[in-house]
Amino acid sequence: MSSNNQFHLPHVGRTYKLILLAIAISACLFTFDVMMPLGVAGGIPYVALIMLGLWFPERKDVIYLALLGTALTFLGYSMAPIGGMVLVNRVLALAAIWITALLIYKYSQLMADQRKMVRAVEQSTIGILITDPNGVIEYVNPKLLDMTGYEKFDVVGSNSRIFKSGLTPVETYENLWTTIKAGKEWRGELINKHKNGQLFWENAQIFPVKGRAGAIRNFVAIKEDITERKRKEEELILAKLDAENANEAKTAFLANISHEFRTPMNAILGFTELMQMKIFGSLQNEKYEEYVENIHYSAAHLRELIDKILDLSKIEAGKQELNETEIDISDLFNSCMSMGVELAKEAGVNAENVCQDNLPNLLADETMIRQVLVNLLSNAIKFTPKGGNITLNAALDRKDRLILAVTDNGIGIAKSDFEKALSAFGQVENVFTRSHTGSGLGLAICEQLVQLHGGKLELDSVLGEGTTVRLIFPATRTVESKSG
Repeated sequence: MSSNNQFHLPHVGRTYKLILLAIAISACLFTFDVMMPLGVAGGIPYVALIMLGLWFPERKDVIYLALLGTALTFLGYSMAPIGGMVLVNRVLALAAIWITALLIYKYSQLMADQRKMVRAVEQSTIGILITDPNGVIEYVNPKLLDMTGYEKFDVVGSNSRIFKSGLTPVETYENLWTTIKAGKEWRGELINKHKNGQLFWENAQIFPVKGRAGAIRNFVAIKEDITERKRKEEELILAKLDAENANEAKTAFLANISHEFRTPMNAILGFTELMQMKIFGSLQNEKYEEYVENIHYSAAHLRELIDKILDLSKIEAGKQELNETEIDISDLFNSCMSMGVELAKEAGVNAENVCQDNLPNLLADETMIRQVLVNLLSNAIKFTPKGGNITLNAALDRKDRLILAVTDNGIGIAKSDFEKALSAFGQVENVFTRSHTGSGLGLAICEQLVQLHGGKLELDSVLGEGTTVRLIFPATRTVESKSG
């Protein structure tokens, strides 16, 4: 409470002083009024009392002064000799008192609003500059001084060219002046110079202020220092270039190393097949036969991984070309199911081919689409428990888009793991998946092969309930069957 009282004391003390001054002036004016012969003063001097309202802290105080002046005018009239001229003078005095009071009341509001605006401009975190029509600076707020390093006396009266760095294109300034002199607002970015010579970027908004006759009286510039933002943008661009270069280097490395691995891997597969076939006689020991089988299986798995890495490298390098043909969906599904039927039997799952009748053909690279579907079928079989069901189906939606889908009721994927499942080398970890080998490249390659056709791969899955992977091709790849 004490701090609040201390805060208001100067304000209260000033008000008391003004009240005492008003009383003193009222007494003097009233004395002057009644002493004049025949009431010649007529109450007009009381306007001076109303003028005191300019210094009172509250707008309403001027009304109180006007009421006081009115009362004194009537009191003076009652004490003056009776006469028509005296009455006219008093009426004129009352008019002068209230007109003055209303003008001061309105003026006080304008002054209060102006003080608010000045306060807002002074405290603004945005730099503000006002010039005359020739660009000579008339006002700058503290933030702009902080941005530029200048003092107020350095810039007021100087031309706005004082901030130019020489690095902003001349065309930018030509466009700026053409725009604002035409009475329009200009927005853009400028490279300006600090007083110490350091360069900085600013985002500027400049607009004209016109007088009543429509002529331009001033230009107002609102400026924001965006140097830090520009620096971060440049860092992001450089980081993006570094990432792209690193990705290209990674792709080239994977492609080269995969090619180098492929030759000895084919030799291992070839020799182990010969040993399994016993071309040159028996291995004489069952353990050797078991070892050869394991070597052959591991080599086959490694070659499959190498092939996938090569596929991914080709796609990322933009070297994968489409060999487009019209594909009969029914024939495509039969071909894919024939490849997966043995694998499904071994896993103890049921695989079913469901396809709408009279579907149009798909204009695509048949080898790629078959690779995608076989990969999806293989994943579905791998992650569906024994006795589960897998469905390969196709349909045409209302937008004439062909949709191919592989659905299973296997272990499913949590939504939080979708992005990981679709990323290169990304594998969703759980008890079931840890017991199955995989590179984590399957879905990533599938998605990119579909995107090469202008389509998209959609993943829909519920953990513990199953997964559906849809391949959605644009309507431009839907081709009416020639037989249809």
